Amino acid sequence: MSANRLLLEARAAGGRTLVSRIRADGLLRASRPFREGTASRVVVAHLGPGMIRGDAFAIGGEVAPGAHLVVAGQMATRVLSGPEPATHDARWHVHAGARLELRPEPVLVSGGAAYVGTTTLVLEDGASATVSEIVLRERGAAVRTTIVVRRATRLALVDALAIDAEAPAAPAVGTLLFLADVDVGALDACADAMPDVRVGIGTFREGDVLLRVTGAGVREIDAALRVLRAMAQKG
Repeated sequence: MSANRLLLEARAAGGRTLVSRIRADGLLRASRPFREGTASRVVVAHLGPGMIRGDAFAIGGEVAPGAHLVVAGQMATRVLSGPEPATHDARWHVHAGARLELRPEPVLVSGGAAYVGTTTLVLEDGASATVSEIVLRERGAAVRTTIVVRRATRLALVDALAIDAEAPAAPAVGTLLFLADVDVGALDACADAMPDVRVGIGTFREGDVLLRVTGAGVREIDAALRVLRAMAQKG
């Protein structure tokens, strides 16, 4: 496993969520927990100028039954050019009745660099999760991101985004995955009203909803994801 790693564990207690364990190694760091309603929010950052020369980062942990954990990013992560791809591996176990929200800041991939990101979630019965991602690539940058969802031991969903270094289109791409019951009609209407981005919506057998967002830049996509997340939470 990567030497740059962060482990988080959260549990429910007295109607709120407590972060019971934080372990950081290498360049990764985590803030103290902040209260966000009944949830606990932790802000993740890493030291240094960015990811370079095959840097590998790993993050993950467990959300105990009934807990609600929000994992946010402090600032955008730069992936600098180098001979080997930089990798980010996230692995989470969300127990029965628990909720996980992943809200990282954008990943900015420089020309001549390659980035591989993998997020794996295991959801028990009654668990829910929301996953956000934004990737901006310069010309000559390669990107591979994969989200794998298992419900208990059964594979439920795999989403893969691959953009080769030679590809000229879609420099910025956002992904928003709801592993929960949401109002698809409301999300669709909200997306149609957004002038600065294009939004594609896909639904799955389990009721999961995936949105892919493209636009002129990171700010427009980030603003759209925030509005769509808020719309889903309101419903």
